[in-house]
Amino acid sequence: MSNESDLDIIYGINDQPTLKKAVPLAFQHILAMFAANATLPLLISSILNLSAAQTTLLIQSALLMSGVTTLIQISRNRGIGSRLPLVMGTSNAFISTSLAIATDFGIGAVFGAAFIGGLVEFFIGKYLDKLQRFFPPLVNAIVVLTIGITLIPVGITQAAGSINTGSLRNLFVALVVLISIIIFHQSSHVFLKSSSILLGIVVGYVMSYFLGMVDFSAITQTSWLSFPKPYQFQWKFEPVAIFSMIFMYLATSIETLGDVSALTRGAEGREPTNEEMSGAIMADGLSSSLASLFNSFPNTSYTQNVGVVSLTGVFSRYIVKLGAFILLILSFVPKFSAIISVMPEPVLGGAAIAMFSMVAVSGISLMQTIKLNSRNMLIIAISLGLGVGLNLVPEATQQLPLNMQIVLTSGVVPAAVTSIILNVILPESDQ
Repeated sequence: MSNESDLDIIYGINDQPTLKKAVPLAFQHILAMFAANATLPLLISSILNLSAAQTTLLIQSALLMSGVTTLIQISRNRGIGSRLPLVMGTSNAFISTSLAIATDFGIGAVFGAAFIGGLVEFFIGKYLDKLQRFFPPLVNAIVVLTIGITLIPVGITQAAGSINTGSLRNLFVALVVLISIIIFHQSSHVFLKSSSILLGIVVGYVMSYFLGMVDFSAITQTSWLSFPKPYQFQWKFEPVAIFSMIFMYLATSIETLGDVSALTRGAEGREPTNEEMSGAIMADGLSSSLASLFNSFPNTSYTQNVGVVSLTGVFSRYIVKLGAFILLILSFVPKFSAIISVMPEPVLGGAAIAMFSMVAVSGISLMQTIKLNSRNMLIIAISLGLGVGLNLVPEATQQLPLNMQIVLTSGVVPAAVTSIILNVILPESDQ
């Protein structure tokens, strides 16, 4: 392969533009990932009816660890880190699994399982060359598609709202957010297009304020400056939760490899080195375990930020590093996090529908790179049938032990396990 990219490169990976130029570009990265970074903390808070202070803490922690883990990822120390412009943050891929664990065992079980799962991912990265054969593009595509399909109902539920569920006001606000995202995404302006999710949320937030749906009392009671303290929730180590989390880490490892490959191809027209791939996965795992200590959910590389650098031609690692420091600064301002914490559910729901549906579309796109012979189509059909089917009809497992119910109805775990097993045991040749 040629070592030249087909893209118009404005700043290469090692370029360092002036601060005047770098700061707006760094904020562009933050805007592209910000909505996704706050989604899981808000959903968990809503499901568990956490207090405003606890919700603010979760968002603060998400910002803090996004900055810290991005710095780990763009560096390389003892083989950990890719030295590529990868932005890290709370992974939406873990939403369905985290919500299931939180509902049945509490938020402490989520952090306990995430900590163990992160260590497992770290070792996957360390011994990546020996494990890659179990995670071909076929398994990756099935996992991503299952994640998207099983998350879409979560977005619809949020759009309907838990207060006055399904009211015209709730649905109207969610629809305004969704339409705004579509309009901004179709803009020819790079900033508007790359920030369409965030801008749609802002429009919906303003709309919900004028409709009397926002209570700002929690913001006035929040201090201006504080440092998010570690270990603010009592951890639990539930075997079924840990098992479910480990499979999610396997899935996001595959996604991270795709992000690394997209960056090196776009920036320098080459395949990623073994050191870059292994370092990226180890950084993902270590970062997620570290994030658990600071009340934050699993972190991984953000594909939407890979899209930003590919679209703009700005591949500078320095700009991503600057964005990481901005996230760190914002994490020390609780009022900023409180503003996000009081966001009405339908606002988040409208954005979630767009975000989660795009995950499903990404899975469909990955399917196009796979040879759809009878063997592969059978693996796709059985894996999706079990993963999505049991997720949509959880009562089918109601006679089974609770732990088994959680695993089977998670969507991603049965789909991933089925696809990995069938891919290993079924012969490659098309019958």
